[in-house]
Amino acid sequence: MQGKRIEPLDSEFLPATVASMDQGQGPHSGDFGAFDLPEPPLPVCLGRYHIQREIARGGMGIILHAYDERLCRDVAIKLLLARYAENSSLFQRFVNEALVTCRLQHPCIVPIYEHGHAEDERPYFAMKLVTGQSLGKILGSPPNNQTDRFRLFKIFEQVCRAIAYAHSQGVLHLDLKPANIMVGEFGEVYVMDWGLSRVLQMSDGLGSETKAENLIAEPLNAYSMPSSGIHGTPAYMAPEQARGLAVCPRSDVFGLGAMLCEILTGRPPYRNRNLRRTYADATCAKLDDAHRGLDACASDDRLVQLAKRCLAPNPQDRPNNASFIANEISGYLESALEQSESDLCRFFDLSLDLFCIATIDGYFRRVNCNFPRVLGYSVEQLVSQPFLDFVHPDDKNPTMHVMADLLAGKPVVHFCNRYRHSAGHYISLEWTAKSIVEENTIFAVARDITKRAS
Repeated sequence: MQGKRIEPLDSEFLPATVASMDQGQGPHSGDFGAFDLPEPPLPVCLGRYHIQREIARGGMGIILHAYDERLCRDVAIKLLLARYAENSSLFQRFVNEALVTCRLQHPCIVPIYEHGHAEDERPYFAMKLVTGQSLGKILGSPPNNQTDRFRLFKIFEQVCRAIAYAHSQGVLHLDLKPANIMVGEFGEVYVMDWGLSRVLQMSDGLGSETKAENLIAEPLNAYSMPSSGIHGTPAYMAPEQARGLAVCPRSDVFGLGAMLCEILTGRPPYRNRNLRRTYADATCAKLDDAHRGLDACASDDRLVQLAKRCLAPNPQDRPNNASFIANEISGYLESALEQSESDLCRFFDLSLDLFCIATIDGYFRRVNCNFPRVLGYSVEQLVSQPFLDFVHPDDKNPTMHVMADLLAGKPVVHFCNRYRHSAGHYISLEWTAKSIVEENTIFAVARDITKRAS
């Protein structure tokens, strides 16, 4: 993974308005061909929800922070923008977003609490309030270490699981991008904004047993709310979606591949800052730059090849479903962790020092091979009894004071005590240690200084 993320232009536009948008005219990004008309003041209440403040505005709706006076909790409210209140197609599409989302009961999909209408008859729906930051914002700061990279892949894996579940329920998302992924304050992951979602229909008349990957949705033109509209985010859009053709689970697979491409390279597949050209690149699957970026990203080839497969122009060349991608990411993480642990064990055992992991309550949890070599005890003997049992009687109180410091979270540097050898004599050790109190764990390294101390 390399480079600073380049923020792509946002979603949901009409090809017919692209030229005017390139010239700074017409609707702003996220609108459906309407000009930027003024919105009325925010309502004070929507039903039992007391409006606190505006959070954000999207293509069709405004997101509000509200307080549920009946259940005494904060919620998020999505309210249709007033400029679209008389547009029956957009009105119904907004309602359909709530109806589609509420059927998706998954930990990574924000639950819908209630649907209603404001005094001016605009529809709204209440949902869980998510606090945190988007994956797009997280990607704005390139990962500094392996832990950061693993975190990104774990987030992506959860996104894939959520999309796999949606597909199993017959729903496509069709606007997958980092900006639509929220990461909560405690690491929870949510796939947001199902406003472009489509319900899958049977393509072969085989009935309810047909697998999700064999289902398709109607051509997008049939769902376009303004005439001839094609909606989505061009920088992440599958070519069949950009062309207004029928879409299927593999269309979301392309979106997942586009997100993986951005995680690996810092950029989405289509990188042109000109919206019209970005859309043109999406329609013809112009992916040469994306492939060059993936080849140069210095990431594991397994991930690079997975991203390329997901970005295949022909849907039939992509993985069948999101579950496959999730399993591939899970397998990669497991193998990477196993390799890291193997490397750590090799370092742990090859070092000339005495490395150990201990508990704050006084037991060795793990020792490297130098402990038995220096002290003459087996590993089983060392980990089966309190380590104070091995300490010279005169050194036990100083050792307990040091343990108290570690319990308080203070590091220990160059502390010396004596350990009894299995043959009966004592070995002088010099310790450096650090604790993680909340995990009841001490990491320590010791060095044999017997010759120096004598």
